Amino acid sequence: MKKTRKWSSLILAAFTVLSLGACEDWGQMDPPAGNDVNPKLEQVANVTFQGDFDPTSMNYYAYEGGEIAEIVVDEERDTVLHCPNGYARMFNPLSNYKVQNGVSLTFWVKQAVLVDEETQEALDDDLEGALFSFQNANGTQRMFMTANGWLKYEGTDGEYEANNPSNLKTGMLTPAGEWHYVAITVRNDGYSVFVDGNQRIDKTETDFDFNKIVQFMGNTSYIYIGSGSDTDTREMWIDDINIYRNQITSKEQARPSMGGEEPDYGNYLNVGAEDCSSAWWTTFSPTILMTGDTNTHYGFWNYGSGGGNWNNFVLVITNGKERDESGYAEYVVIRSDAFGWGQYWVDGRLTHNLNFDTFIADMNGAFVDIDIVREGNKVTVKTCATTSDGRTLIQEYWFEGDLAETIGSFLACDASYYKIDVEKTLVGGKVYAEETYTIGAPDCSTGWWTQFSDLSVVTGDTDVPFVHAFYNYSSMAANWSNWVIVITNGKNRDESGYAEYAVLRADAYGWGAFGNTNDNADLISLTHSFNWDTFKEQMNGAFCRVAVERKDADLTITVKTRSAAGEVLGDIIFTYPNGITTPDIGIFFTVDGSYLDFRSVGYMPFWSEIQQ
Repeated sequence: MKKTRKWSSLILAAFTVLSLGACEDWGQMDPPAGNDVNPKLEQVANVTFQGDFDPTSMNYYAYEGGEIAEIVVDEERDTVLHCPNGYARMFNPLSNYKVQNGVSLTFWVKQAVLVDEETQEALDDDLEGALFSFQNANGTQRMFMTANGWLKYEGTDGEYEANNPSNLKTGMLTPAGEWHYVAITVRNDGYSVFVDGNQRIDKTETDFDFNKIVQFMGNTSYIYIGSGSDTDTREMWIDDINIYRNQITSKEQARPSMGGEEPDYGNYLNVGAEDCSSAWWTTFSPTILMTGDTNTHYGFWNYGSGGGNWNNFVLVITNGKERDESGYAEYVVIRSDAFGWGQYWVDGRLTHNLNFDTFIADMNGAFVDIDIVREGNKVTVKTCATTSDGRTLIQEYWFEGDLAETIGSFLACDASYYKIDVEKTLVGGKVYAEETYTIGAPDCSTGWWTQFSDLSVVTGDTDVPFVHAFYNYSSMAANWSNWVIVITNGKNRDESGYAEYAVLRADAYGWGAFGNTNDNADLISLTHSFNWDTFKEQMNGAFCRVAVERKDADLTITVKTRSAAGEVLGDIIFTYPNGITTPDIGIFFTVDGSYLDFRSVGYMPFWSEIQQ
């Protein structure tokens, strides 16, 4: 006979080890009724269990025979909440807000792989213990959800349940032993569950008023983690709990990167020896050229040997010629330590906020943004180094003189090493912070041809690709519910004479002056390697780089895509030969049941370095 561990349904009254925090910490009260007509998505809590997390904001308990819940270090996610047959309780932050059309939660969770203690044989996953629950102060009313998507509500105004594992097993959190990202919305007409960016449950109810559950979740006293059903929750880990009033969008449903921060995908151009042994004037980044009035932006990680203040980045601005080329001249050379020289260097003109008592340590591992802006014969340079603890070290300089039509810039090493971020180094463009340049509604409800990005105009041949980099969020209604790029004759939609050369969708379909891509393969070339069984899910939350190149009358669009889970999808390569007749082409994006969050737009001189 197999021996299995018995789990009591009786919850111990307590091992309360820490006091509760004030609920006011969760946010401010809503304005008076009438000021907020339309449902507004609002994050009311983010519990990360690290950084400034206050452990006294929760109570911690254990089940009979179990162990008290605690904060532990996880090798994949840093500090997390571990429920080893125990649970935690927190005040419900939603009680400070008015919920309208729903309540939403997102979190990372990992269930333990269960085995028989005696035989070591695998046991069934825990589908009956609650991942979380909402309960009133005396526990007489509750709503809970399990790893099966089992939702059960018991209130004074009725009862409801769906996906009871005794009737149906969804398998939505398999396999156990791995971290899964869960996004749940309980709305006024039902509920949905996304796991790792894929929809696993979408239930619409006509026989029960789900608004009762929504309002209960918004007004009840407590949220329990790892408790709430009639069965003790077995061992699990949980992290990065986000609670929202109203309904989340595809952006929140998409699986973010592990760890909560963007992982390092290695799209860098490395300059210098990693041990900072590269001597002065021996190692350089490739020269970036600027013609006419435009700008260059560098973004890179800086590392120095620590030998001296000068053993960090060195920026050189030239007359556009290479170092070994006849006529080469340096307009200015600017070091990271507020020192410089060159044809147009003026002592005392450079301003800065550097602290030389801590400078060497500050610069090692700092991320540096450099902006070079030319207007006529005047050039302004601003460098901003962000230290590891978030401080900004700024230098500013300007010069003017008899400048060449095309000027150049590069970085030189002096016992230093740089990792140039390919996607944040641009000419004639801009880098954008999250949600500062977007098109489409965040809930991906925007219809076809109703919202558009700004028009970018490219004149003549492109020496380097003109690239839009952005996050793509999709309603997942269809393969085409994603980004769409439009190439015009240089004019915008409302201009007289506007015409389209090409329109290309994310699902590798297009049309334009040539007809469409399906019927005109003899005229255009379009290649890709998408898996249509997974395409919709992969595109939701994907990071996309769309590069446009022109050579004489030929147009090429290359698309590099990385899913939210880090999968590199096959490139789209679209070629329209001998079809461009105007000196300028125009580029803009539109959406179709999608939402785009742009991160950079401009010529990308190191495009070839992108691997993922």
